[in-house]
Amino acid sequence: MNILKSFCIAFAMYSRIPVPIFDWTEENMKYAISFFPFVGAVIMGISALWYHFAAGRAEGIVIALVGIAISCVISGGIHLDGYMDTSDALSSHMERERKLEILKDPHIGAFSVISIITYFLFFAGAYTAAAKSKTDMLFIFSGFIVSRIYSGLAVVLFKSAKKDGLLYTFADNSHKTAVRASLAAELIIYTAVMSLVSAAEAITVVAINGAFWVYYYKKTKREFGGITGDTCGWFSSLSELLTAVVAAVFCMMR
Repeated sequence: MNILKSFCIAFAMYSRIPVPIFDWTEENMKYAISFFPFVGAVIMGISALWYHFAAGRAEGIVIALVGIAISCVISGGIHLDGYMDTSDALSSHMERERKLEILKDPHIGAFSVISIITYFLFFAGAYTAAAKSKTDMLFIFSGFIVSRIYSGLAVVLFKSAKKDGLLYTFADNSHKTAVRASLAAELIIYTAVMSLVSAAEAITVVAINGAFWVYYYKKTKREFGGITGDTCGWFSSLSELLTAVVAAVFCMMR
């Protein structure tokens, strides 16, 4: 029963998908991060359905824009919010404490606007470039899973910058051993399944995201003293973009 409650808490927090609501107790939350990639799997499935319907009927840019919108609607934009806040903080070049204050500031800064526009332009370009290939589009969709696997691993492995906030709550209440094992298993399964589609592309996606994950650890430790919910959104968003770029490059090389 606790597993079901953890599943619902993960979806309630990280998506707009209606699920039963349970109290955020330690028992109920202990496995929630394990189900974080399942939100990505739902986004992947719905995105794939849209692509299956639109391919051959709509222009690549239309497929891309609607596909990006689908991921935003399902996730509720929670990761993009963190991406914007973190971009603002990093662009400030201020001391650590001031950067942490910027993360909590509800106002939108100029650098966050510039960053999100640039992000969508790159994502739409990569999406459009890969739109002619079912194989490469499948990898773009799978990026919603792999980004959440690595992000979940960061939550239970990396130091939190603060002793409060949503990320600290999830990390502190997690059964870390079980969550680490389940996320590691999910990464292995992801690599094995996607290797059946294209081994070279699957290994490239996992390796590049893994390298970015290490960079993320070092970057947040230096800039913020650890990770926060906002920096996890920053990581997840850029991880999805990296996967889309990899897919676009493979498509152009075919």
